[in-house]
Amino acid sequence: MRIAPARPGLPDGPTPPPWPESMPIVASTSRALGAVGHAVILEGQLPDVYLHRSPATTLVFGLKGNARIEWKRGGRLSRFVGSPGAFTIVPAGEDNTFGMDRPLQTLNLVFGVDQLRGLADREWKHYGRTIEIAPVYHQTTPEVVALGQSLAALLRAPRTGNDLYAETLWTQLAIQLLWNFSSLPRDHKESEERLSDVRLQRVIDYLDALLASEISLIDLADLAGLSPNYFLSAFKKATGKTPHRFLTEKRVAKACELLANPQIPIVNVALAVGYSSQSHLTTVFRRFMKTTPASYRAQVLDLGPDQLERE
Repeated sequence: MRIAPARPGLPDGPTPPPWPESMPIVASTSRALGAVGHAVILEGQLPDVYLHRSPATTLVFGLKGNARIEWKRGGRLSRFVGSPGAFTIVPAGEDNTFGMDRPLQTLNLVFGVDQLRGLADREWKHYGRTIEIAPVYHQTTPEVVALGQSLAALLRAPRTGNDLYAETLWTQLAIQLLWNFSSLPRDHKESEERLSDVRLQRVIDYLDALLASEISLIDLADLAGLSPNYFLSAFKKATGKTPHRFLTEKRVAKACELLANPQIPIVNVALAVGYSSQSHLTTVFRRFMKTTPASYRAQVLDLGPDQLERE
């Protein structure tokens, strides 16, 4: 795969390739995660001979089932068992022919040329004019598999308010792809840039002001003056938490504050802190506070059972 120069920054996700009709879509970012980078969960069995050609690189994770797979690419034939806990990388450009003997459920991530080039421009100072992505099959790198499983879980149960988490997962997967499976120089060393107190406070003030909105990793990184990957690392070093967890804790803390006002319905509390519904707030609130918003309000306001707002 050779990637031509692209405009700076991270552009929207690429147009997804036509997926095989014999593998229906179970879940897709086109409905769930917006332009983070196209991802789709497919389930079924490929036809005897399936031709795949795409201008984007595809990262495929096995989620359910086991099948013998044949992959022909550029005159080379690879045979392997597709199964959960492993992934395959299909670079852009060349014709690829696949076949499988049994149904599978797979997570397929599409990384466009401009997206990968944009990340490389941010993360690598000098690397020449081209990037080549290596074709690999049945890799079991634990960090990559864990990220894929987390994104698959998010795809199966999409919720408003998870865009920052989804974008973080996508960025980390793209960095893994570039770092471990591309022609970019491996002697690249991480920048010593840190998140100064001033820049950290700028990010925190931004989060406080936009708790009810979708928060973008790119916006946070730009605000801090760092690339997305460096920002994730620097933010965790500065706060001890990922941006997503930090934001979630802030939303829960603000919800606690609003729940102390009995005039605000719980559904309005949920919307005010960036969640799409009362049930979504309840799920997150219970995880962090070990109780529901209604029970928390009752305890704070000393309400009786007949005064509780229904969950």
